[in-house]
Amino acid sequence: MSVLGVILVLLFAAVVFYVCNWAFLDTRFVNTNQAAWNAVVLAGGLAGLAAAILVPVLSIGLPLGVVLFAAASISYAMHRNSLVTAPLRVLTGAHLERFRQRVLSRRAEKADAGPMSGAGREIIFMGFDDLPIRLELRSPAERRALAEVERVVHDAILRRASTIGYLARPGKGEVKYRISGETHAAADVERPAADHFPAIIKRLAGLDPAETRKPQEGRVRAIVAAQPYELRIKTAGTIKGEQVAVRVIDLVTSQMRLEELGFVPAQVEALKEALGVRPGLVVLSGPQDSGLTTTLHACLRHFDRYVNNIIVFESHTDVEIENVQHFLVNQEDGPVAAAEVRSHIRMEPDVVGFDAVAQPEIAALLAEAARDHTVVVGLRAPDPTQALARLTALLGSPRPLAERLQIVVNQRLVRFLCPACKEAYRPNPDFLRKANLGSARVDLLYRPPTRPPAQDKPAVCPRCKNERYVGRTGLFEVMPLDTVAREMIGRAAPPADIRTYIRKSGARNLQELGLQMVIEGRTSIEEVLRAIKETT
Repeated sequence: MSVLGVILVLLFAAVVFYVCNWAFLDTRFVNTNQAAWNAVVLAGGLAGLAAAILVPVLSIGLPLGVVLFAAASISYAMHRNSLVTAPLRVLTGAHLERFRQRVLSRRAEKADAGPMSGAGREIIFMGFDDLPIRLELRSPAERRALAEVERVVHDAILRRASTIGYLARPGKGEVKYRISGETHAAADVERPAADHFPAIIKRLAGLDPAETRKPQEGRVRAIVAAQPYELRIKTAGTIKGEQVAVRVIDLVTSQMRLEELGFVPAQVEALKEALGVRPGLVVLSGPQDSGLTTTLHACLRHFDRYVNNIIVFESHTDVEIENVQHFLVNQEDGPVAAAEVRSHIRMEPDVVGFDAVAQPEIAALLAEAARDHTVVVGLRAPDPTQALARLTALLGSPRPLAERLQIVVNQRLVRFLCPACKEAYRPNPDFLRKANLGSARVDLLYRPPTRPPAQDKPAVCPRCKNERYVGRTGLFEVMPLDTVAREMIGRAAPPADIRTYIRKSGARNLQELGLQMVIEGRTSIEEVLRAIKETT
């Protein structure tokens, strides 16, 4: 082999090494099958090098090796591109242009391209122009503060936190997470990074870092494991320093369909059937923070949004549904809010949604709209009977419900036991009898760990970080109404009698379905009782 041939083979080997190392880092970033795809790229590289070295004619062996390696690399690139948003895709026209700008730019740090693919990074902040955000950092303290912001947000997302709280304390910044409805302390931010922590967050969200007293609101996107999240940021000044609250919105989870919320199959079918009745009224109910808005949005996504004109009224909008018109309504405005609702309903929508009706005039407008449209109404109530009673009180008469009501849904959010550290135990026979499970064969139930971990296990559970629960699901009671049930509503029968009648047809309540989850080992008795007892 000539000297030129050796140089070409060495250059090819360097490219193989670079791409294999990039793929190793990138598979972690996009959260794909790391072992399988690393093996594919590495096998392609080794086959390519073998062809380049072993084939006697370099003009044949080297192109053959390049083709073998390119096939493996492009296969991975196409796979990972399907998992990420457009700005993070590789080997596209935009990516090649960014690469050209980086090569030609004398100051790469001023290029607006941001990270090329995210390889080797755990989190990337994105603007709403779909370009990664790059901040000009003027000091080591600012660089450390950005690293702390990335650490806190990445950790919060991995732990499924819905809110991040930051409060300035003497000598440090205190961080807390809201996870599955409970507050958990997180690692503090030490000085000097704590001094710049709020300013870095504000710069990421496009806010004014110099304004430290007046409240500000902004938002930014974050990409973690190739999944997009939206961060809603609020800042305010205190006498001790700035306070920051970050609402974390999972843009994938927030788009869930009805089948993914936790309904049992029979409940999904009953709800879909009720949503298909036009005109008709569907009532969703639950206490505060029970996932009512998520269920409302899933109901609206059930309709064909390209055929139907769909509108929804909300007190605030965290997630927008594509091809659905969102209108903000403050029910405390009284007649003004009712007039706004009336004006939009006059535009003849096919489907109307309302997240939590509380005003009699608005309730009457929605009941009237149910004469001609499908109306999905949210209501704060601890159970279906109280939902019926409260809606009847808002309307002043049961007649509209007797004519148009199709179904009443009540819900809670129940946490899943951590599968890595949940503890099995034998239930008390007396408890099984009280829970009407005496005839069922239940040998073991599960609960959060009550004993220290064994010596061969880590002190901190790697799955839940000793929080005992991982993730949540909906727990639903569904009351479909037939002609007899609507007649009972019309003659003002007690809601408890209506519920009893519907249960005779096989409808199951929250306690029964919660106990079924306990038997299946998905949650604990204590968690089900906590969820069911929520009334506000």
